[in-house]
Amino acid sequence: MPEIDGKLFALVTAACFGLNPVVLKLGFTRMGTSEVALVVGLAVTVPIYLLIGPLLGGFDFGLVTGPALIGFVLGGLFGTGIGRRWMYIAIERIGASPAAAIKNSAPVITTFLAVLFLGEQVTLVQWAAVAAIVAGITLVTWRKGAGLRQFRDVGVLAAVGSALSYGVRPLFLEFGLDQVDIPLTAALIGAIAALVYAVLFTRYDRMKTGIRGPAAPYFIGAGVLQAIGFLALTFGLSTDDVSVVYPVTATAPLFTLAFTALLLRGVESLTWPIVIGAAAVVGGVIWL
Repeated sequence: MPEIDGKLFALVTAACFGLNPVVLKLGFTRMGTSEVALVVGLAVTVPIYLLIGPLLGGFDFGLVTGPALIGFVLGGLFGTGIGRRWMYIAIERIGASPAAAIKNSAPVITTFLAVLFLGEQVTLVQWAAVAAIVAGITLVTWRKGAGLRQFRDVGVLAAVGSALSYGVRPLFLEFGLDQVDIPLTAALIGAIAALVYAVLFTRYDRMKTGIRGPAAPYFIGAGVLQAIGFLALTFGLSTDDVSVVYPVTATAPLFTLAFTALLLRGVESLTWPIVIGAAAVVGGVIWL
C-alpha cells in the first residue's frame, strides 16, 4: 500500500473536527443535552480506539509508569473530559461556529503557560498572532447592543473554559510522554479517564432517557467523527512533520462555517463578524 501524504490525513482531521460541532448542534435541536452527548461520544470513541489500536502498532500498557499514568489521565480529563463538556455546552448555547472558533484559541493558553512555567520566549510574530486570535474571538462573540454582558453569557464562558482546558491539556500530556513516548496508549488512557468522568457526573435517569431519544444517532455520529479525526491525526503525524500537519488541522473552524451554512440553515445564522472572526482565529493559530 503506497504511503499517503500527511497533509491528506490532516485534511481529514480538519473536516471531521469541523463537522463534529455541527452534528452535535443537530442533536441538541432534537432535545439532546451536552451531558448525554459527552457520554455517548466517549462510549463510541473508546471501543474504536481498542479496535483500531492494533492496526497502528498496538498498545504498550506494560511501559506505563506512575508519573506517565498521571500525565495521561490528567490530559484526558482536561481535554477529552472537561474541555469537551464545556465545548458541548457552548455549542448548545451560542452555536457551532462561534464555539469552535473560541475553543480553537486554546494554543494561546498553551503558549502563555509555556512562558510562565517552562521559560519559553514569545516572539513579536507570536504576539501578533495572539492579538489576531483575541480580535477574532471578540468578533465571533460580539452582539450589537449587548455591551459587556455578552461576555458573561454561559455559552461564551463555557467556550472560553473549553479553550482553557484544552490549552492546559498539552502540558499534562507532554509530561506523561516525557516519561514514556507511547502516544496511542496515552490517547486510550485519556479517553477512558474522560469516559469515567463523564459517566460519574451524568445522572443515570437523564442518560438513560437521552440514549433512547432522537438525538442519540447524532451524538453517536459525532463520537465517530471525533475518533476518526484523532486517528487521521495520528497517521498524519506519523507520516509528516508537525509543522506540516498542524496548520492544516487548525483550519477546522472554517469547515465548521461551511457545514453550518449547509446543514444548519434556519438553526444558526452566519454573520460577517462570525466569518471574519473565525478566519482571524484560524490565521492566528496557524501563525502562532
